[in-house]
Amino acid sequence: MANGLTTVTGRSIQEGLYPHPTEISAEPLFYREQYLRKFSASIREEIDWTEKIGDRRFIAAKLREAASADSLVSGKRIYVWDKEDVDFVYQELVTKYKPYVEECKESRVQPSIDGVWRIDGFANENLRRDLIKAAATLEDDPQKKWHPESNQQLLDLIHPSWWPIIYNRSKNINGEIIKPPVVVNHGSSWDDKYTYSEKFCWLPSEFEISSDGKTRIMSYINNLALLEQTKTFYPILEDIFSKFVPLFNHVLADLRREIYDLARVQGLRRREQNKHTETVLEDAYTNTLEKLFTQFERGEKLTADLTDEVREPQSILKSVVTSNPFGKQVRISNRAKLTGSTWEPPTQSLLQYVKLQGTTVNVIVKMATIVLTPEKPQWGGGPWHIEALRNERIIATGIYYYDQKNITASSLGFRRAHDRIRLRRDEEAEISRMHNTNIKEGGPIAQEIGSIATKCNRAVVFPNIFQHRIEPFELIDNTKKGYRRILAFFLCDPSGKHEVWHPKS
Repeated sequence: MANGLTTVTGRSIQEGLYPHPTEISAEPLFYREQYLRKFSASIREEIDWTEKIGDRRFIAAKLREAASADSLVSGKRIYVWDKEDVDFVYQELVTKYKPYVEECKESRVQPSIDGVWRIDGFANENLRRDLIKAAATLEDDPQKKWHPESNQQLLDLIHPSWWPIIYNRSKNINGEIIKPPVVVNHGSSWDDKYTYSEKFCWLPSEFEISSDGKTRIMSYINNLALLEQTKTFYPILEDIFSKFVPLFNHVLADLRREIYDLARVQGLRRREQNKHTETVLEDAYTNTLEKLFTQFERGEKLTADLTDEVREPQSILKSVVTSNPFGKQVRISNRAKLTGSTWEPPTQSLLQYVKLQGTTVNVIVKMATIVLTPEKPQWGGGPWHIEALRNERIIATGIYYYDQKNITASSLGFRRAHDRIRLRRDEEAEISRMHNTNIKEGGPIAQEIGSIATKCNRAVVFPNIFQHRIEPFELIDNTKKGYRRILAFFLCDPSGKHEVWHPKS
C-alpha cells in the first residue's frame, strides 16, 4: 500500500515486519563518521545544550578535548577534524538536532546516537518511589535469584526465562499442547538453530494502548501472578509504559525509515586513497588544529586545513617533516569523504504511521538490580547480546534506570553486526584503520557504534538490531554497598505480521 513515506536512502516504506537482528546487517562505519557521531552525541549529553551551543567558545573547547582524545582502537593517532568536519558537525547540531529537541520540549524526547532515543527526568518522584517500594517486595525474597555467571552481582527480580512457554508441554487456554511454530525465514542468513528455538519461547503480556497513549495490561505478567503483586505492580507498570510510548514511536519510525543506513561519510576510490596517505609531525598537526579551532571560536572563515598543507609540495610542513623524520608523527590515511547526508528528525506523518496509540502490543517485562559490595566493588561489564530469538521477535527495548546509589557513572554500549568483507592481500591493517575496528579476511565483524550514559531517572529505547552491553562501573565509596535498579520492556514486533503466544492465546 502506497503511503508516500520514504527511507533515508529514498526508497518507499513498505508494510511488513520490522527488521530483526538475525535478518539484517550493516556496512561498517568509517572512522571519520565515528568521531563525528561521538562528538555530536557528547554535546547533546550536556545539560541545556541547546542554549550552550550558541557559545562558540563552548563548542571550541569541546573540539579541543575531542581532538586530543580521538585515536584508533589500536591506540595509534590518526588525523581527525578538518574544516569540513567542524562546519558539518556544528551545522547538524544547530540546524537539525536543536530545532527538533526544542519542538519536543513538552514530551522531552531527545535523540541520542542514531536510532536511540531517551527522556531525562522520566518519571515524577511519586511514581519513581512507588516503583522502588514495589521492587523492594521482590528484592526481599529470601531465595534470591542471581543471574547465572554474574558473580552474585546481578539480581533478577522479574525474568522471562524463569517460566517460559515450553513447546510440546505448555498448554493454551483451551488445554491444548502448544506446538513449535512453523519457521518462516524472512531473509536470515543464519542457521535456524542459532536464531529460533524448538523448545522454548518467552511469554509476553498484552498491553492495550488507548488513542491518547494510556496503557492497560490485559493479561498477566509472567512472574507476577499473585493477586497482591497484580494490585501493586500493574498500575505502576501501566503508568510507566505509557510514558515510554513516545520513545517507542520514535524508534519504530527510525526502523521504518532505516536510519541505521544513514551514511554521512563514504569511502574513497583506490586512486584517491593513495593521495591521502601521509604522515606529519604531531606538533605541526596540533598547531594546525589549534588554528582551525581558534578560527571557529572567533566566527572567522575556516581556512586552516592540514590536508591542504600536505598536498602543497613546497609547504613549510613538508620541509619540517623531511628535516625531522624521527619526530612523533600522526598518520593521514584514507580519510573517506562527507556525503552531504545529515540527520533529519522523523516526520509527523511517519510517527503517525507507526504510532502505538490505539493498538494492543505484546510486551515482555524484566526487572533487575546490580548489587556491589565492599567485597565485590566492581561490575566488570556485561556480555554483548541481543534480546531473545525469532520466536519472540523483539524489535525494540526500553530501559528505565529508576534508582542507583554509591556507584560511578556508567553507560550502555552499542554495536552492530556486519557482513564479511572481502580483502586484498595485506589489506587487513589498512581497512581496520579506515573503520577503526578489527577486520579479518572472511571473518564476521561487529563494530561498536557508540554508547549512552545510564543516568538515574533516564529512560532509553533502542532497536534490537543493535547489540548492547552494560559498561563497567564500580563503587564510589568502597566501604559501603551500592546498587543500580532497572525496569525493562521488550517490545515484540507490532506490525501484525508476527504471532507470538501470550496468556490470552
